[in-house]
Amino acid sequence: MSVDVENIIECKVCGLFVDSTQASHTHFLKCPRCETKLNVHTDHGFDALFYALSALMLFVLINVFPLIDLSFVGMHLQTNLSDTIFTLFGGDMFLVGMIVFFTIVLMPLLNSIIIIISFIQNHSKFKIFTETLLHDSLHFTQNWTFMEVFILSIIVTYIKLVGMVSSTKFDVGFYIFIPYLVCFYLSNRKFEGRSVFGE
Repeated sequence: MSVDVENIIECKVCGLFVDSTQASHTHFLKCPRCETKLNVHTDHGFDALFYALSALMLFVLINVFPLIDLSFVGMHLQTNLSDTIFTLFGGDMFLVGMIVFFTIVLMPLLNSIIIIISFIQNHSKFKIFTETLLHDSLHFTQNWTFMEVFILSIIVTYIKLVGMVSSTKFDVGFYIFIPYLVCFYLSNRKFEGRSVFGE
C-alpha cells in the first residue's frame, strides 16, 4: 500500500509526523503532542511574482527621477541612480563604478527577473533555464545585492551636505526607492523555493 507523504511534516521538537492539510486558512498548525508551531509549506508564488514585477517597475522610475537635489553658488544639480554610476565611470573611479553597477543595478535586476522566470516556468510548459541554474543564480544575486547600503550612503551624503550648500533635499527618486526596497525584499521573502526547486 502506497502512502502519500507529500503533505506530511515532522515536528522538529518531538519528531511527530503531522498531516499539514489540517492547517487552517491562516496556515497555522501546532504539533498535537508538544504544541510546537509548525512551518506549513505554502505556495507564495503569486505574491513573489507581484512584488518582483512591482520592484522592476519601481527600479525603472528610480533611474528616471532624481534621488537628491542640490543648489550651490547659483548652480542647480539633480542626480539619479544612472547619473551616479556614469559619473563614477567618467572619473578616475572605474573600479568603484563597476562595483556599484554590479551590486546596485545588475544583481537586483537579475534577482527580480529570475523570480519572474522561475514562476513562469513553474506554471507553464515554457522552459528555457534548468532549475539548478535558476536556483544557483537566485542565491548568488541575493548574496551580492546591496541596495540598502546604497540608500544609506545617500542619507549619509545628504547629512554631510546640509550646511555646505545653499539647499539640499531628497527628490522624488529617493521616495520611490523606499517602496522599491520593500517590494524587492518581499519578493525574496515570499518566494517559496520548494514550490519551484523542490527545496
